[in-house]
Amino acid sequence: MTNTQQRAGYRRSHKKTIRSTLTPALGKKNATIESPEETAVADAVVASDRITVRRPPPKRNKWLDRWGWYEIRSEGAWTSTRQGEALNLATMRRSVRHQGLMTGLNKISQTMEIVDPFELYGTEIENINIAVIGDIGKAKSSLIKTAFCWRQLALPNRQVVVIDKKRQGNKGGEYSVIAEAAGARSIRFHAGGADGIGVRLNLLDPAIASGAERTDGVAPAGQEALVGAVIEDTIGRPLVETEDAALRLALQVVNARAATEGREPILRELADELLNPTPGSGQTFGDLWTEDAKRWGLTPGLALRKLCEGDLKGLVDGATSPEVREALEHPFVHFDVSALPNKGPALRVIMTVINTWLANVLAARSAQHMQTVLIVEEGWHVADGSTGKVFRENMKLSRGLGLSTCSAFHHISDLPTDSPARALMKEAGIVFLYGQDRVEDAEETARMYHLPPGSTEIIMSLAKGHCLVKYGTADPILLQHVRSDIEITLTDTDEVIKGEAA
Repeated sequence: MTNTQQRAGYRRSHKKTIRSTLTPALGKKNATIESPEETAVADAVVASDRITVRRPPPKRNKWLDRWGWYEIRSEGAWTSTRQGEALNLATMRRSVRHQGLMTGLNKISQTMEIVDPFELYGTEIENINIAVIGDIGKAKSSLIKTAFCWRQLALPNRQVVVIDKKRQGNKGGEYSVIAEAAGARSIRFHAGGADGIGVRLNLLDPAIASGAERTDGVAPAGQEALVGAVIEDTIGRPLVETEDAALRLALQVVNARAATEGREPILRELADELLNPTPGSGQTFGDLWTEDAKRWGLTPGLALRKLCEGDLKGLVDGATSPEVREALEHPFVHFDVSALPNKGPALRVIMTVINTWLANVLAARSAQHMQTVLIVEEGWHVADGSTGKVFRENMKLSRGLGLSTCSAFHHISDLPTDSPARALMKEAGIVFLYGQDRVEDAEETARMYHLPPGSTEIIMSLAKGHCLVKYGTADPILLQHVRSDIEITLTDTDEVIKGEAA
C-alpha cells in the first residue's frame, strides 16, 4: 500500500471527525467538501488530528495487576550490600581534604576525618577557637590530648600551650606525662609559696603591652586592663573614674622608674605607689586636685596589697621566673596550676595572666607566623568575673595572633542564659559534642548549636570515644576518636582509681 492510499484511508476513517470540525468553520449543518478552500481546511484538520491523536492505553493483565505491577511499590526493592553502596551518598561523596592532622574516623563514610582549625580556616570556618562539651568519662580529654596537643607537635610551625588544672596522683597535672615525653619542663605554680617553691609570672611584666596600639590593629589586653580586672574582682565592683585615673598614673610612674633602673616593675611597688604617691606625680591632675588625688588610689592600693600578702603571694607579685621565658622556646609549654585552690581568685587570675602574657608575646612574634594552640580543659574557671572578660576579649583576637583556644565544658544546662561561660562556648568555630546523660543537657546543647531534629537522642546515645562534630554551616558529622598505642599510654588517667599509681 502506497503512502497516498494510506492517507486516503485515514481521511475516510475520520470523516465524521472532519465534518464535526468543519461544521462551525463552514457554517453548515451537514458539511461537505466541495471547493478547493474547503479541501485545504480539511487537509489541515487531518494533519493536526494526526499529530494530536493518542493510542489507546494498553490492556492490563489481570495477573500482573493482582501483584501490583502497574502501581508504585510502597516498600523498597530487594538489593545486595554491594549494589547498595551506590545509594549511600556519604560513601559516594568522600571527603577530598588531605591538609592538616587526622582527628578520627567518620562513622558514616568510614573515611579519615581532618578537623584542623588552621587548615579549615578560610574555607569552612572563620573562628579557629574550639569547644569540647560532654559528661565526665566520655573521653573528651583523650581527644584534646591527642588531636590538639600531641599530634600538633609533629608540625614545625605549631606550638601547644597547656594550662593544666586536673591533678594526676603525685605527678602534678595530667599533662605532665606528655611534657616528659616531649622533653619539656613543667612550669608549676604554688599559691602562697615560700622562696624557691613554684614560679612567678609577673603581672607587670614588660612583655605585656601597656595598651600600645599595633600597626596591624591587633592589640591584646595590656597591663592597665589586666590589673584593673584583678582589682575589680577583688573589691567586687568596677573602678570609678578617680580610681581608674590613679591606677593609670601609678602604672606610668612605676614603669618609668623600673625602665630607668633596668628591671621589671612588681605588683607590691604598684600598691605602694597607689597608697603613697611619688611627690610631684599628682601635678598631672592639676593644682586643684593634687591633695584629693592622693586619696584616689586608696581602695585599689589596699586591694593589691591584700592580694600580694594573700591569694596571689608567690604567683604574680614578683619578677617573672627565668624558666617561664625559657619555656616558650619549646614547642610544648606546660603550665601546671593543679596545686592552686579552686576557691578564690588565684586560679582565675593566673589563667588570665598566662593568656594575656601569651597573647602579647605572640603579637610581638607575629612576623614568625607561629600557629599556637592554647588548651584550657577547665573552661569555667576563666568564664566569670572581670578577669574572665579579659580572657574572652583576647580570644576574639585569635585570627590576628594565630592563637586557637581549646576549652572543655560539662553540664551547660546548669549555666544561666547570660552566663559568660555560654559566651565562651559560642566563641568556638569548631564544636565537639560528646555524650550527655541528662535530657536537659542534651536538649540545651542541640538548642545552642542549632542541631537538626533528632540530635538530642543521638547525643544521649553516643558511646565513649564517639562525638558529633560541627563546624561552619554544615550539618554535624559522627566521629570516632582513634588513638595510636603511644597515645593510649599518654592519655591513661585511670591508674589512681585502679591503684596503680607510683
